[in-house]
Amino acid sequence: MRLLLFFIIFISYFSSRSLFKSYKVLGFVLLLLIFFCFEVFNTTHLFSLYFFYEASLIPILYIIIKWGSYPERSVSAMMIISYTLLFGVPMFMVIIILYSTNNTWLLCFYSNSQVSLLVRIFIFLCFAVKLPIYGLHYWLPIAHVEAPTFGSVILASILLKLGGVGLVRLLPILHLSDIKSVIISYFIIFTVFSTIVCCFQSDFKRLIAYSSVSHIIVIPFLILSRNILSIQSLILVMLLHGISSSLIFIRVGLLYNIFGSRQLVLLRGIALMSPLLSLILVLTFFYTLSAPPFPSYVAEVYFILSRYLLSPYIVVIYILFVFLGLVYNLNWLSAILFSSNTNTYYRSLNITYASIIPFLIIMLITFFIIFLFFNI
Repeated sequence: MRLLLFFIIFISYFSSRSLFKSYKVLGFVLLLLIFFCFEVFNTTHLFSLYFFYEASLIPILYIIIKWGSYPERSVSAMMIISYTLLFGVPMFMVIIILYSTNNTWLLCFYSNSQVSLLVRIFIFLCFAVKLPIYGLHYWLPIAHVEAPTFGSVILASILLKLGGVGLVRLLPILHLSDIKSVIISYFIIFTVFSTIVCCFQSDFKRLIAYSSVSHIIVIPFLILSRNILSIQSLILVMLLHGISSSLIFIRVGLLYNIFGSRQLVLLRGIALMSPLLSLILVLTFFYTLSAPPFPSYVAEVYFILSRYLLSPYIVVIYILFVFLGLVYNLNWLSAILFSSNTNTYYRSLNITYASIIPFLIIMLITFFIIFLFFNI
């Protein structure tokens, strides 16, 4: 995750600094974000984990308010702050309870802590709202729509993974076996429902935001499995989803620069306008679909095995989830590539060729991660 942090910040900085007259402020905001996120990954202090986890919202709020493209960006910022306060304040009370029980802030001493079910639910909700899981996700599509392209990349690739990191770090005290069946039933239903929602989206950026919600629901399943394979699968899913989401948001930003719109009904005729960009979009389609030989396929295989160990019946629901995922991915691909171009004017495609380099770097990095770090 540390490698993903530095890689995404690097891509975001160099792909966006040409948009600003002075990029010193942007550099400072990104450095601040690196510091907060790096501390979340490294700290062994419970209060520090909570503090830096919540403070990581400050840079993205500034990015949305300062460089957002719509007048309603202030509403997006208020939604993020409201959700943070609603679930962050109970977590602060939980931290006080844990400290009074164990007389230490060190995370390593909480493995044998006996806490009530309500405390465990508060811990789960505090980090789940940043993933986010369905039901706590309403701020995410609004934030993605209002944020600039590099802000969406940072939001999807880094900040949405901090919730998973927090859940993993507090996994020793996060025993939810008491309500395991209820949680599994909830996520089984809304895994399919959130994918159906994606099939009816017309805004490309909102479609990608909702698809992130549908994919990130897998993390609670893996946490409930509580075995080595599920933890490996969880790390792979967060890592590769962070890379694939940044890839697709860069494509959305590029198409917006060409057409001046994110509506699928207006994004047409790319196959005739730029065959090279069409190839990039097709490769992006297969990458997000987790098709072999792309590295995200490995994460899907790990995830299926982990789900089967949790319950064999969940695999049946997963087949429907995969089918519906194919439907909405084919929807945006066919609309953009193979529909006839009804626009008589579109902007220069010079930016298309300049944007191929980040895509190639992302693809190479993911393959190196799989082969070098996971010994596959």
